Amino acid sequence: MKNLQMLLISLEQITLQDISEIPHDKQHEVAIQVEKLQEQLRQIQKERTIYRCATMSAI
Repeated sequence: MKNLQMLLISLEQITLQDISEIPHDKQHEVAIQVEKLQEQLRQIQKERTIYRCATMSAI
C-alpha cells in the first residue's frame, strides 16, 4: 500500500505545466487518465481505512 500512496502523491504533484509538455493532441487524454487514477487511488485508500477501522473495532 505504501507504493500506492507514493504514486498518489506523485500524481497529485503533476501540474498543468507538466501536461503542457506532452504533445498537444495527447494532453486532454493524459489529464483525464491522471485524474481517474488519482480518484481510484483515493477510493482504495478510503476503503482500506474503513476496513481497518472496522477490523480494529471487531477486536
